[in-house]
Amino acid sequence: MKFTEIKISGLKEGKHSFHFDLDSRFLDDFSREIFDKPVLSADVILHLTETMIRAELSLTGQVQLICDRSGDAFMLPVNQKTTYFLKFGEKEEEISDELCTISKERTAVEFDQLVYDTVALSVPLKKLHPRLAESEQEDEGEGKIVYSSSGSETESSEKEEVADPRWQKLKDLIHK
Repeated sequence: MKFTEIKISGLKEGKHSFHFDLDSRFLDDFSREIFDKPVLSADVILHLTETMIRAELSLTGQVQLICDRSGDAFMLPVNQKTTYFLKFGEKEEEISDELCTISKERTAVEFDQLVYDTVALSVPLKKLHPRLAESEQEDEGEGKIVYSSSGSETESSEKEEVADPRWQKLKDLIHK
């Protein structure tokens, strides 16, 4: 089932606006590993010309994520905008992330994959529940060192004094 399908065959050149409400059924054709339970509004503005279509996609709403640390579910707000270009051509192919060619005989375009990819890219690599994210920001304050590999100057001078005298004689040979 295509949730964001737009019939382009009868559209005249110019600007056209479309609105879609997306829920959990939207993910039936996609993986639920990255996010789940979307409650999204998708606004698509098509700028249609004789040779191409510029699609401006605006997504607002929220999706459910699972916290990497606690395993608790939480809702992540989504507010993303992206622009996609569809150029009319001989054969259909994806040229880049923002550009593809479609045939002139095409009667409709759908943006389900683009919506999914846009939301998936907005999900942070480190998924932390908001209550844990606040405590992590406090822990990362200035002046707090968790681990340091460099020792203090007094430690290194003490180690040199306690060193085996045979090593010191070898060092003296090198410096001659």
